[in-house]
Amino acid sequence: MPAIRSLPALLVALPLATALPTGQAGAQDCTIPFGLPLFAVHAEMDIPYGTATRYNGGTAQLALDLFKPVGDGQTERPLVVLVHGGGFTGGSRADLHDLGNSLASMGWAAATVSYRLGFYGTGILEPPYAYDPAEVRRAIYRSMQDVKGAVRFLKGRSGQDSTSTTSVFLVGFSAGAIASLTAGYMDLPAEKPASCGAIGDVQHFFNFHPRPDLGDVDGDIAQNGHDATVMGVAGIFGAMGDTAWFNGTVDPALYTYHQTGDPIVGCGLQRPYWGIGLGVPDNYPYLHGSCSIDAHVQQIGHAPGRYAFHQHPGDAHDVHDPVAVMLEAALWMRDLFCAMPTDVAEGTGPVPVLRPNPVRGRLFVDHIGDGPMPWRITDAQGREVRAGVHHQGGIDVEGLAPGTYHLHRAAGTRVGRFVVAQ
Repeated sequence: MPAIRSLPALLVALPLATALPTGQAGAQDCTIPFGLPLFAVHAEMDIPYGTATRYNGGTAQLALDLFKPVGDGQTERPLVVLVHGGGFTGGSRADLHDLGNSLASMGWAAATVSYRLGFYGTGILEPPYAYDPAEVRRAIYRSMQDVKGAVRFLKGRSGQDSTSTTSVFLVGFSAGAIASLTAGYMDLPAEKPASCGAIGDVQHFFNFHPRPDLGDVDGDIAQNGHDATVMGVAGIFGAMGDTAWFNGTVDPALYTYHQTGDPIVGCGLQRPYWGIGLGVPDNYPYLHGSCSIDAHVQQIGHAPGRYAFHQHPGDAHDVHDPVAVMLEAALWMRDLFCAMPTDVAEGTGPVPVLRPNPVRGRLFVDHIGDGPMPWRITDAQGREVRAGVHHQGGIDVEGLAPGTYHLHRAAGTRVGRFVVAQ
């Protein structure tokens, strides 16, 4: 579960806007598109948020880095907690600095967090080889406790950072996505795996390493009166131990991305490193990747707008189009706390669907009615950038700069929002 290779380039290819929103911001200002880099960024590095016991009995000093927009005027910025990958043995919160900086430039507060790394190998072979499946489950559990602690810590300083305590999101990649999905949905004592209690020692030749009880599902970091509940989780090529943790209604909203042939964290019900072989996956637990999660969600149903799965027919442990996918995830999160208007009154008919979204080339509109539709397109600042007539051939958006746009009927009513990908 290596760290994603493309992260340093995520979102930085988007053009800077030429004007800031003109409305006076307060609380969460939904005139901010949250998808364009509009603001300068202030970064606060190496903020300690707690200590915890490592797998080998040592003490981990846990810290995070926080990126905030400058001049946005919000008093309750939406907060994104970014969790890096690295197979639970490597990676660093610094891997996500570029993404944190980019999100902050768009109006989000973004924290990149460290969590406890490491587990015992076989004694002959070091990780990614594992002593047994319990070692990996325990590594996931420790990471989950740390992520929850970071969320509580950040909520506890919300006044200092002008951040929301409700519009809080987890975004994780690979092992970080596994940690995020576990932190978002393992919330009941009964869901704690038996292997995360006190179990038998790890034996390496004549050495014995104890495995004590790992404690409560919430952990004990930053127990400051806040809970670790989040509004949504975005798992980028991640997995969870049990799909039953997600019930589709009262749980945090869920966004997942996966390439269907991912050989590291499988999209289905597979052991990590299933496509690598060489004995690496043999002592790993089976985990439910995004495809397996999706099968569960389709069976139980979900509330409108609270679930999205971006499935890509590839075979890489990576994001095929980082800018478009992260824009899609950011705007999905935005829509959870900012109600978006529509020109279709409730109960009067189907809501128009813009596809593909993000788009390159041509945009098509479903459920818009019969006959041609005169339209106009405005950018995130409300400036008209194109106009024409929609017909079966769709709308030509070729040449528009990457970013967020709004499609309107020529008469003025809004049809929907779309993103032009890089």
